[in-house]
Amino acid sequence: LYLMFRRYPTGADVPESVVKSNKKLRGYVLDVSDGDTLRVYHTPLIRWFEAAPEKKRGLSKYTISVRLSAVDAPEVAHFGNPAQPLSEEAKQLLSDQVLGRRVTVKPLSKDQYGRIVATITYRRFLGLVKTNVSHVMLRQGMASLYTGGGAKYDGEKELLEKIEADAKRAKRGIWGLKKYESPADYKRKHK
Repeated sequence: LYLMFRRYPTGADVPESVVKSNKKLRGYVLDVSDGDTLRVYHTPLIRWFEAAPEKKRGLSKYTISVRLSAVDAPEVAHFGNPAQPLSEEAKQLLSDQVLGRRVTVKPLSKDQYGRIVATITYRRFLGLVKTNVSHVMLRQGMASLYTGGGAKYDGEKELLEKIEADAKRAKRGIWGLKKYESPADYKRKHK
């Protein structure tokens, strides 16, 4: 019962037991870093109807860094490396879906950077339609299926492969580029 009312300020505060049991967390998305990473302000049951807080400095001290499960979006420019093609468009698509919105975070694991790797969903049309963010990113061709170490698919690997195959066939997003380099290959090249 205590855990239902406890707010987790950061990913480090989320107990391993919550991650292992895939206990859903809810909160507001306050920031989108790139096409597959965002920051969530956790709102437990007692704070469920609170308004989203204002984004302020020191975001990493009061939000949970979340990486979308199953997908890998083009890399934005950082650490002196150039951006991959369509990275800003991927970031914008993710922002359009979730920024400022209440989402459900189903944690699947923690990655080497301390981020929660999770399935992110939100409701629309008066709460009647549930949308999986990873599905949208793949369907629009703004991400590829993540196949690296520790990949988590939340039991949907076949469905995700089908969604990606449909985007490839239609040459949507990254699949329409003349020369596509996966984010994994890009990261290896720019270590």
